[in-house]
This record gives sequence, structure tokens and C-alpha cells, in this order.
Amino acid sequence: MAKHDPITWRPSDIVEVTNASGENLLLELSSGPLRLDSGRSLRLTASALQQPAIKALLEGGKIRAQSVKK
Repeated sequence: MAKHDPITWRPSDIVEVTNASGENLLLELSSGPLRLDSGRSLRLTASALQQPAIKALLEGGKIRAQSVKK
């Protein structure tokens, strides 16, 4: 069985992801697909930014990510 990192909820581990495109997006996360409507934001753990599909959306400018300040 694969060893997984522990789940943490420290503010430094949370990012806010915003859909900067004019279309609704389907984010492919390891936990499953998640819809992000145009112009909307949601909070995810920073590890989600390492997913290949999320990286591609960031590099393509379709989504923006910023740290959550607490």
C-alpha cells in the first residue's frame, strides 16, 4: 500500500483558485472532477496545483492561484 502525506489544514497549505476564463472548467483532481464556473473561486490544498491538468490550466492562463492569507 502506498504511503501518503498526512492531511493538514494550515493556512499556508491552502490556495484560492479563480477561473479567469470565460468558460466553465472541469478541474481534474486526484479526488475526482470538480467544476469551477467562469469568474468563480474556490479554495484547495496547495498540493492540487501539482496535478498535471491544473498545471496546464495555470500555464494557459485559464485559472489563477494565490495563497490564502490568515
